[in-house]
Amino acid sequence: MSEPRQHHYIPRFYLSGFVDSRIFQREGRETLWVYERGQAPRASSPEKEARQRDFYSYLDGTARNTSVEEWLSILEHAVAPIIRSVGQTKRNITEPEKELLALFVGIMRVRTPAQRRVAANRINPFANKMLKEAAADASMFSAFVAKNYDRAYMENFDPRDPLQVEALRQVILDGRSDQVSGGPDFELSSMIEVGKKIGGLLLEMNWQVLCSQVEEPFLTSDDPVINFVMDEQRNKLFLRQGEEQPGVKVFFPLCSQICILVAKDRQSGHGYGNPVPPFALSINW
Repeated sequence: MSEPRQHHYIPRFYLSGFVDSRIFQREGRETLWVYERGQAPRASSPEKEARQRDFYSYLDGTARNTSVEEWLSILEHAVAPIIRSVGQTKRNITEPEKELLALFVGIMRVRTPAQRRVAANRINPFANKMLKEAAADASMFSAFVAKNYDRAYMENFDPRDPLQVEALRQVILDGRSDQVSGGPDFELSSMIEVGKKIGGLLLEMNWQVLCSQVEEPFLTSDDPVINFVMDEQRNKLFLRQGEEQPGVKVFFPLCSQICILVAKDRQSGHGYGNPVPPFALSINW
């Protein structure tokens, strides 16, 4: 059986939570209204949106490696019934469910085209520059490796072996590290590992489940995890903030009626009715 080539970077099951409920109740058809800058809204479906060909696979020799797409599919199948249940019953999230949802949100934070472009165009070049600066001095590089070694990326590497450390330093000085970090296998595995780390940070924060009404639904996008800091004194919203930034809040709609708000400075809990705060409305619109 051939592997699917169209990969959804926003899962199809997730998009189904934002379809037009009136059309679905009347016709049993999933209609997703799509808004693109400078264009009129158009009717579509979860199947046809937020997908790219071979987005999470790459050629490994003569065969196509789909391990990342398969891993994402397993995670989505585990999370889908949780989101569906919370959306239907508007209940609190249990601790075991929170662990899966934190991982899902962390992965959603890094798996989109926009975030992968950021990693490729900004983060990776910056990381390579730091590596080259550290590799310029042998003693400094040994300390750098000992501090930053991560088994997830360097499974067969021993940071205590001076020969291996020096060999790695020479690879970096020769410019060959750019070839490794720019490869699709490294980029996709790094995406997963960064998403896992973000999920771990989210688990340490407080979670709120916010419920909206049909008249004020939550919207989603092709980059659905919103990290922000709200300056209350100036009434100004600062977007694209890191999870460890003081005062950061993470906003993630689970469906059109439910979203989660994750923050260190809020109590865990549940909100009913129409508690959409002004910053949520500003994110929506």
